[in-house]
Amino acid sequence: MKWLGLVLAVVIIAVGAWFDWTYHAIRTEIADLQSVLPSEEALDRMAPEQTAEQLNLANSNCLRVDKLKASAIAKLLKRSEIQQLSDQCDLIRARKGSLEGP
Repeated sequence: MKWLGLVLAVVIIAVGAWFDWTYHAIRTEIADLQSVLPSEEALDRMAPEQTAEQLNLANSNCLRVDKLKASAIAKLLKRSEIQQLSDQCDLIRARKGSLEGP
């Protein structure tokens, strides 16, 4: 019976460690993306040639946001932050599309 209790304790500790690691990884990824993606005000202040370069770089970071949106665990833990990043990426993509033209 003690053996079963020890196994159960190890399983619970392992699940807790996995959850903590996952939460930390998601939080770190979101913080990194928030610091890298330009805001609407920052895009407005840039010169046109610099804006196109920044939008291309930001668009590659938006792929990371798309991966977070696809993760059920990330959506469960940080839904509002991911939605904010997604809205910012929608703005970046729209701005990029307007620079490229039809």
